Amino acid sequence: MTTFRFRIDAIKQQLQRRFGQTTDLMLVPIRIGSRQGLLCYLTTMTNTTFLTETVTTPLLQAYRQGGLADADRGLDAVRELLFGGLTTRLLDDPQPLPVLLTQGYAGLLLDGEPLMLMIDVKELEKRPISEPTTQNVIKGPKEAFTESADTNMSLIRRRILNERLRFEKYVVGSQSQTPVYLAFVEGEADERVLRDIRDCLQGSSMVSLFDSGSMEQLFRSRRGLLFPTLYNSERPDSICSCLMDKRVALIVNGSPFVLVVPALFSDFFKSPEDDYQWFLLGSFIRVLRYLAFMLSLSLSALYVAATCYHQELIPTLLLTSIAAQRIGIPFPAVVEMLLMEMTFELLREAGTRMPRLVGQSISIAGALVLGEASVQAGIVSNITVIVVALTAIAGFVSPVYSFGANIRLFRYALIILGSLFGLYGVIVGFAFLVVHLTRIETFGIPYLSPLARLGGRRSH
Repeated sequence: MTTFRFRIDAIKQQLQRRFGQTTDLMLVPIRIGSRQGLLCYLTTMTNTTFLTETVTTPLLQAYRQGGLADADRGLDAVRELLFGGLTTRLLDDPQPLPVLLTQGYAGLLLDGEPLMLMIDVKELEKRPISEPTTQNVIKGPKEAFTESADTNMSLIRRRILNERLRFEKYVVGSQSQTPVYLAFVEGEADERVLRDIRDCLQGSSMVSLFDSGSMEQLFRSRRGLLFPTLYNSERPDSICSCLMDKRVALIVNGSPFVLVVPALFSDFFKSPEDDYQWFLLGSFIRVLRYLAFMLSLSLSALYVAATCYHQELIPTLLLTSIAAQRIGIPFPAVVEMLLMEMTFELLREAGTRMPRLVGQSISIAGALVLGEASVQAGIVSNITVIVVALTAIAGFVSPVYSFGANIRLFRYALIILGSLFGLYGVIVGFAFLVVHLTRIETFGIPYLSPLARLGGRRSH
């Protein structure tokens, strides 16, 4: 059986064929002992200063001092002599070489050698650890995940000093080749959930993956049309709490948000900060979030239903005030409500997309100016502006922004049902919502757990 031998000319042709005329591919001829060699790497995936200090300079100094006299034996001697403290691996096949170069490795080969030495020299610029931007902290750790998966795993490892904490690496995306890490505590996480996630990651047909948001679509429950079935957070303490609660985390390289599966309905009303303060205060705030969720869903629809069909349910003085404010309004209550809801949606989206320095001021000023001008122009009433503003504020109470964002769509459906059928339509809409919630499962676990388990105990 003939042993494969690496040839410098053949490796050059292979890399130039795979990478084309890209300017960041470096093929540097070198000499090791008395033999010709080649050093190949991508300048965009390595720090050239780090590469010079750890690879080229030690090779040059050892050659001048005669330290590579025994290197004629092969790259094993070179690795033991010069690169003992670095992450290295030996290749006996040139096929994985292009992929390893894109992962930050530098390839070192000798002409005619059966092995090629790969040296991990990636040291890329990355964003420093900062405070969370979407999940603000008053009392508690102020560290947030970054776009580096290695940094994120380090933040988790530093909080869970447990030898059973595991990180498994997968590559997702046929073109992007994005590293995805599966984090769990061995012996605690559900083996069935782990098996399903592994099968899904290994069988993924995604072409590219750049953020954990795309990964959510891969694991999203088919029944979870309105509610997110994956929890995401940029706070390490939140993810560690989930891991200790026998969950599984997914870390996508390039995304500052880490996913947790399975996610339950109650997870989107919890904040790690609740555990850092007096338990009565934390419980009160959590109940307040549930009430704000119900208020965000129903207030606009109840206003439309009551003013259109059930005036007898409104106190006389309040009804008189509402009727006086609606004098001269050219639109029915439902059109008035939908118009203001869409206006607030536009302001919210504009404030999000505009530059940070002017976005917040523009959205606040726009809401005040448009609301006041609309009332004075007789387009909408004061009470409608108050209802829409209170609804929008209640929608931001959830600690997870994506949860409140998804629910906004169902609010419009309730408004239309309230305008067509009154309170009966709103009740039917909520009945549909409850049935929908009871049918959602995430990896075989009811979405309403532990409420579902509590209900099961009562039935025995």
